[in-house]
Amino acid sequence: MTEVVAKPTEPDTEGARVDLYLKLGMMLYEAGASVHRTIDSVRYCAQTFGDNDIHVFVNYESIEVSRRDGNYTHFRMHALAAPIKMNAALLHKISRLLISSRQNGELPASVTENLATLSKQPAVVPKIVTILAVGLACSTVALLSHADFSSLWIVMVAASIGYATKLFSIVRTGNIYLTVLLSAIVTTGIAFVLLKIAGSETKETALVSSVLFLVPGLVLINSGLDILRNHMVCGMARINSVMVQILILTGVLLVPLSMISMTPGSQAENPSAWTTILISLVAAGIATLGGALMQNVPLKALAGTIVIGGFARAILDIAGHYHFDPILSVFAAMTVATLLAFILGRITRVSEVVIAVVVAIPMIPGIASINGLKGLFHLAHASALPDAALVQATLQSSLFAVSVVLALIASIIFPIIILTLGKPRV
Repeated sequence: MTEVVAKPTEPDTEGARVDLYLKLGMMLYEAGASVHRTIDSVRYCAQTFGDNDIHVFVNYESIEVSRRDGNYTHFRMHALAAPIKMNAALLHKISRLLISSRQNGELPASVTENLATLSKQPAVVPKIVTILAVGLACSTVALLSHADFSSLWIVMVAASIGYATKLFSIVRTGNIYLTVLLSAIVTTGIAFVLLKIAGSETKETALVSSVLFLVPGLVLINSGLDILRNHMVCGMARINSVMVQILILTGVLLVPLSMISMTPGSQAENPSAWTTILISLVAAGIATLGGALMQNVPLKALAGTIVIGGFARAILDIAGHYHFDPILSVFAAMTVATLLAFILGRITRVSEVVIAVVVAIPMIPGIASINGLKGLFHLAHASALPDAALVQATLQSSLFAVSVVLALIASIIFPIIILTLGKPRV
């Protein structure tokens, strides 16, 4: 990162500017920024005010900022809360604030006041709109996973109530794992009861789709970015957090899945007709909208994010129509989406990582994941020696789902690493 030669501001004997840098880093990280972006932004702000001898250290539970001033070193540390709710709009506004403060020559006190104002701003849309959009997104993902129409409203109702539970419980408990547990129990419980009452031929698909909003995709991507940028401690801690959340979610799903009749299937999909591709494109756009509102993506980037999500899903379905390798097709479609997300992020100054993760939602391997779970439960409840064909189908579905997820992760992380190599992230 190129250092900026800036005229130092007035003496900071009390360390007020260090307090500003600490507050900035805290807000960035708790809003979901990667370690790399948090450190670069704090250094950028410090260099604006002539503080070039500054050190920033971020781990999963705390952030430390120190500045050397002659024979004195000002040191601040703050215990962090886990970044449990991505706030793309806040990251966007902080980025604009840092750039404008340098261009306009603002004083540290003014930047501190503006940061305090930003921290109090509401979400891009009202909570009720986001809650309904998340429910609609989960139901469209169920549609993309070939759920029957009778279960779509059930997924929407269960996911909407579950997401509202998540927003309510995180404020009261302050614990991400307890929040995931409570939200998963409420969501699967409502979905199970409604499926029993209304009936459906795709109960497993409805149950799994209704809890997709609890999958910590952005934390997983940030952990990969942190590790590849040599921030091992925070990256590994984030991966551990992701694994615990997924284990909790899976454990809750075991109960209703074990109480419904399951007929194992195959992960293979029939080649899509052009009308089906068009329907998938629209459904992918709706799913992307729900994911974008859940991550509080600014309105100026919302339309572009929806278009990229639908476009990426169309590439995937067209590739399937012409019988290209499904895993390579996912990798190619998501790589294109990540490149478009990077361009949109540069234009709107919205995090390209957030955009890329949101547009990946319609490409989640729902059918393979569901068939893999169905097969595993069938094998677990088999009273006799399991059928070889069932074992083979279960392994194929499970490995296919894992391979697609790995392809999605790689096609997000590596293009972003390459495109931002050696560049400060502000």
